[in-house]
Amino acid sequence: MLKWHNLVSYRPGRLGRNTILGSTGLGFRAIVQAAYLLIVSRWLGAEGYGLFAGSVALVTLATPLANWGSALLLTEYVARDRSRSRGMWATALVQTGVVGGILAIGVLAISALLLREQLALGPLLLLAASELLLLPISHAASSQCSALEHGGAAALSVGLIPLGRTSAMLGVVACNLAATPELASVAHFSGTVLGLAAAVMLVTRVDGPPAWDARLPLREATRRGTAYAISNAAGTSYQEVDKTLILQLLGAAAVGPYTVAFRVTSMFALPVSALISATLPRLIAGHDSRDQQHNTYRAMLFAALGYGLLAGAAILVAAPLLPRVFGTDYGEATVYLQILAPWPALFALRQCIGAKLTATHQQHARTIIDVAGLLFLTILNLVLLPFMGVNASALALLATEVAVTLTFLATTNFFKNKA
Repeated sequence: MLKWHNLVSYRPGRLGRNTILGSTGLGFRAIVQAAYLLIVSRWLGAEGYGLFAGSVALVTLATPLANWGSALLLTEYVARDRSRSRGMWATALVQTGVVGGILAIGVLAISALLLREQLALGPLLLLAASELLLLPISHAASSQCSALEHGGAAALSVGLIPLGRTSAMLGVVACNLAATPELASVAHFSGTVLGLAAAVMLVTRVDGPPAWDARLPLREATRRGTAYAISNAAGTSYQEVDKTLILQLLGAAAVGPYTVAFRVTSMFALPVSALISATLPRLIAGHDSRDQQHNTYRAMLFAALGYGLLAGAAILVAAPLLPRVFGTDYGEATVYLQILAPWPALFALRQCIGAKLTATHQQHARTIIDVAGLLFLTILNLVLLPFMGVNASALALLATEVAVTLTFLATTNFFKNKA
């Protein structure tokens, strides 16, 4: 009884304020992303949007690798010594430029040599630059603000690129130009450039310019960021790999409605991401104080799971409205959204337990589990998509969340008993 009293009476102070600010920022981003999704999906139609979204998903598979863990490495270093913030910001910029550039070339080569359904290389290059160079730098900017506990700046930073993309897409539509995935790619890139410029100016205002002479050597940053990069790539890419597989196995018309359903679902999960981002620096910094870390973790888990359950109920209520909002081409999205309703709660559980593994220096174990989860999801999609259609991707996503979460939980208990 006393434990529950401590949990209910727990007051995270600045952490709570930053979480509220982060949720507000992500709420704003969700509104902007919803506008972007609505504009581009209705403008291109189900088949055109399917090709565009499938191409974005292909590039996005490599996005978590693009900064090679430097955003999380930045959080780790700054949480322990804030004087290193400008040097770690410079580290993130260099590492993203090198790794992101290599990945962009690799994605273009794979697309040209192996894929059947794809955009032309020119538009795909713009998408690759957007998702593998510019967007990861923006993620590092958000991590910088969060690690320094500038909640307002962190909240603002997460919405800048979506706002730039939505503004650029609105401009293209307002000009009555031809509705093609190629032109959508140009607008997507232009908006990303605008958003990143604003994000870099924000970090400069909050913390000053990068300290190039204080950055980590590229080799050391790459070595230390490897576990973060692989885990982040596996844990994030499994949300995108299904769209790439649907595009290749079932075609652009099939991937459009499913992508709309998933994007709507992911918007409901954004406050969970805000909570994890705000809490992780405290979990890492509190590693030496087990009681403080334990209380912070329990409060995070309680809030995230409670919100995830409420989000699932809201998704079920919203599902029938999708065809009215996005158009009759997206009628099947209602069914996909209903299947995905449990996902925010499962996502919340996985993220919280995974954050605990990271904070207790068990990142390598988390990485192995995340990679296994990505492989599991990919195999399920390859086996089931030809027989079950798009429903298989939604069910495979839920099954993977359950499997990864249970494995995370078993791993935390193993290390706890070992200690």
